[in-house]
Amino acid sequence: MIVKDKVKADDGVLHIKLPDEFKDKVVEVVVRLEDEIEKKLLLETIKIDTIKWKFNREEIYGRNF
Repeated sequence: MIVKDKVKADDGVLHIKLPDEFKDKVVEVVVRLEDEIEKKLLLETIKIDTIKWKFNREEIYGRNF
């Protein structure tokens, strides 16, 4: 089971309410800054080279002259 929560660390202390299933269990806590996650997601985007793509403008816009 994974518990995901967004909190603002105003005072540098995090308080997380866990479900009863977590009692007496060893848990792993991962803390990430939201802006770092966004940067990582942008760096790992798929890039497609569209330089050689050709389109038939009439076909796209439905114009039959």
